[in-house]
Parts: sequence; C-alpha cells; structure tokens
Amino acid sequence: MSLKRFYIFALLMVFAFPCMTFITSQAANAQMPGEEEEDDVSLNLVSRGLFAAAIQRVSDGKEGDFNMHYMNMGVVSGCVGVTEPQINLVFSQRKLEISIEEDTEFELRNLERHYGSYSCNIETHTLSFDIRLNRDDLIERNVQTIGLKSKKYGKYTDFKVDINKERIIFEAKYPAAGGYETFWFYPANTIILHTPSAKSAQDVGALIDAFAERNGLVPMKDTLKEFERPVWVKNVKYYTDPSGRILNQIASAERDQQVGTIQPTKTMYGADGPAEQPYDLAVYARKPGLYD
Repeated sequence: MSLKRFYIFALLMVFAFPCMTFITSQAANAQMPGEEEEDDVSLNLVSRGLFAAAIQRVSDGKEGDFNMHYMNMGVVSGCVGVTEPQINLVFSQRKLEISIEEDTEFELRNLERHYGSYSCNIETHTLSFDIRLNRDDLIERNVQTIGLKSKKYGKYTDFKVDINKERIIFEAKYPAAGGYETFWFYPANTIILHTPSAKSAQDVGALIDAFAERNGLVPMKDTLKEFERPVWVKNVKYYTDPSGRILNQIASAERDQQVGTIQPTKTMYGADGPAEQPYDLAVYARKPGLYD
C-alpha cells in the first residue's frame, strides 16, 4: 500500500511501509501541537489530525489473524516515554468501531531540569498501537466498515472493507481523493521468489516462472483465484511449495536466501557483430513478511 506523505516525515513513512494508508480526522477538536487544554497534563507534541494505518501480517495466532497498525504522524526525541492506550472494539450493524478511550500520549521520564547533554536517556518515539483482528470473525459479523475514533480527539475517516477467505480490500476516502489496498491471506507454504540483481528495466518474470516450475512450485493465482500483483511489480513472484523443496532452504520470514540461478541474456559485441550471451542471475527466496 503506498501513498505520498505529508511533508518530509510522511514521504519517508510510505517508502518504509508499503502497506500504509492515511486516515484523517473529521473532528473539529482534533488538536495541533501545543493546543493542550488547561487541565490536560499530557505532552501533545504532534498533530492528532492524521493517522497512518498499516495492515500487518502476523506469524503467531490463528488462521486469518492480522494486525491493524495505527501510527500518529510525528516523531519525538528527548527525555520522553509513551503511555499505553485503552481501546474498545465496538461491533454494530455491519461495522467495527475501534474506540480509543484513552489515547497513547507522550510523557516526561522525570520532571527534573536537565542541563547536561547526556543527563537523561534520549529516546525516540511515535504514538502507535496495534489491533489484532481475524478474517473469519469479520466475515461472520458481516463487517463492511472499520472506523476509528478517539474519545478525546474525535472521529477519523472510516475504511470500507470487502472481505472473503482469500483477501480483504480496504477503501479509504479523502476530501479530494481515495485509495484501495488489498491484503492477501497466503497459505502457510507460500514463498516469494525474486531477483534483486536484475536491472531496473529488465523483466525476467518468465524465467522465474520456469525456475519455479522446475522446482515444483505452484503459481499463487492457481491457489488464490483473485490473486494479482500491481503491474509495476516486476521480478517478484508468489508461489506455494507443496513439496517443501524451496521452503526447507529458507531460514525465516523476510530473510532472503539464494536458492538457484536463471540465465537471461545480454548483448555482446565482437568481431562478428552483436550476439546474445547468457549469464547467471541469482534467484532469492523468502517467506511472506510483515508487509508482503
């Protein structure tokens, strides 16, 4: 999932987390930094008008589990920590409302004045929290919308969701635009083959498919009937491994392991003119990671 970000921080966040979508506050009382109420002792150091939401794959839990990772757009460094939020999940007719009863906040580690450069442990924090959800539970409850609201800061933009056993499609609407993102529920024996050394304009997808077939791999579209990848994603291919031949060579999720080579060609020029010469290109494999 990708977007351009607000100012410098938002742009960096999108490149770091491809499964991220922004949701904005619809409330008039969403505070900006420094706008604390008189009886509010929290450090309101970042705007509460914008959250980033990333859908994360989980390695534990039961089949169909995933995390909604919400992060307030802002980073603070200093003698600060963060508090834990208090959150309730409220199911109503075709909707799940994530209700933040007490927001996560920045807090001073201690209230003494510090003069030296190293008189406290400098820490860097964002305000974030995770909500564990389950596909089958959402299907059973016929959830079609996932909302987020804060008792203190107001309501945020809702997601429309379309859920089945294979995937969830998230749709977020903004004042001037909208966006879609699909999260796939991959089988346990899924592997990802890719060729990171391929040139940027080089398409070796057919050669990766041939390598996969020789090793008994099954294209993901034969397992998940709706499966597709964005057209701009080249040289990254998804398969299942019924025999475990490649899976047994992979140490862990998100850890690349070379599992073989393919042989594309390149044009070489000699005395007899141009000729196509094959060369070895490494094929790497990994299990689906947090944002695949």
